[in-house]
Amino acid sequence: MNTTNTACLAVAMLLMAASTSKSFATANDSLAFTRAAQTETATPLLGKSPRIEESLAPAPTIPALAQPPDTMVGVGFVFGPYNLPPDEQETILGQMEHAGVRVVRCSISYDEKGLDFAQRVYAHKIKIIWMLGLTPAEGTPWPRPPEAFKGLWRGYPLSSIDPDRFRATFSPMLAKLEEKGIVLEAFEPGNEINWAGFNADFSLPGEGRTLGSADLKNDPEGKRVAKGYLEYLKLLEALKDIRDHSKLNQHTYIISAGLADSSGSDWPSKRKADAVSISATLDFMRANGLDKLVDGYGIHSYPPSGDPGTSAGAAKRREHVEENGLAECQPPGSAVGKPCWITEWGVGGANRTCPVIDKDKVKLVREMRDYYGEFARRGRIKALIFYVWHGDWHAQQENAASAFRCGSLTESGRLAIAPM
Repeated sequence: MNTTNTACLAVAMLLMAASTSKSFATANDSLAFTRAAQTETATPLLGKSPRIEESLAPAPTIPALAQPPDTMVGVGFVFGPYNLPPDEQETILGQMEHAGVRVVRCSISYDEKGLDFAQRVYAHKIKIIWMLGLTPAEGTPWPRPPEAFKGLWRGYPLSSIDPDRFRATFSPMLAKLEEKGIVLEAFEPGNEINWAGFNADFSLPGEGRTLGSADLKNDPEGKRVAKGYLEYLKLLEALKDIRDHSKLNQHTYIISAGLADSSGSDWPSKRKADAVSISATLDFMRANGLDKLVDGYGIHSYPPSGDPGTSAGAAKRREHVEENGLAECQPPGSAVGKPCWITEWGVGGANRTCPVIDKDKVKLVREMRDYYGEFARRGRIKALIFYVWHGDWHAQQENAASAFRCGSLTESGRLAIAPM
């Protein structure tokens, strides 16, 4: 999409029932795939990185922005972090805590490993936006994209969702977390369900289209996607019922899946993958009861990174955000709309190598935080979750989108996760 994240998805697998080998408990652990302005850089593996006490230099003072105190700022913690060895989890979480991270967006597996991971996170005074998987009907095969489209269809068709199976697996896991005293920051079921990357109701190959509201009623592919959206709403209904009757999490926010910002972007045509615009997706779901089920809308924001520090570049970035769902973001209590949770955002502007050179990225992060802050002050944006803390710790190349690179927190990363 608009900043490069070439990391592959880690789909969280766990046992649900003896009759099936697939697991559906956690959300797809990734940003969508090719976002054109980010780069990657070679980096040591975690085991060769500086120990936490060696790499934790005092953070420079960052001027606080004049934002409401309840504007949530956090960072993505992806690629199945519960699968990392406990000592590596502790190292990463210690680095996050030292950096002032108070919220992470991640999945939790529905097993003891996931339970242990969640307790470690909370021991570091960090709360979780829980990315929930979309449980399909029993026997639904994992979608296999055509050979030329590997990296797409990283999620089941929404039309295959089984709310009863979701309830049967999610509810016991939430109860176990509550037994440990864990109160989640938010529930976010699904990820980028409005394009072929994470929703196999879309055709592959596609035509690189971004469908609108009329297409959800009249276009053959659009009607198929709309059917899946209706099943997604049924899962949200089950989630809300479980949430409302829970012991500790009755007031935990429910956020609709973070939606990909395809409008005005060239990545759908480059990938030959179709999408539905953020506004059309939310309009359709709202017409079918969405606002009774959620406390906010999840959206993703990856504006173009060209011309950093210039008015022309800033105008293009603002235009991109405005074209991708901003009108849907409204203060609590509005007749139409909900506050938006930007559960992924990022910009380019960093080099590929160590040491990190991110002067342009610093400009872009500062500019975008100022812009998002305008809407946070009005109650239209509730949360900003930066993509990503580090990405895959054991990849051959480090993700240049990361806040933590080359063994320490980058300057742009410090600014991105600073309180608002």
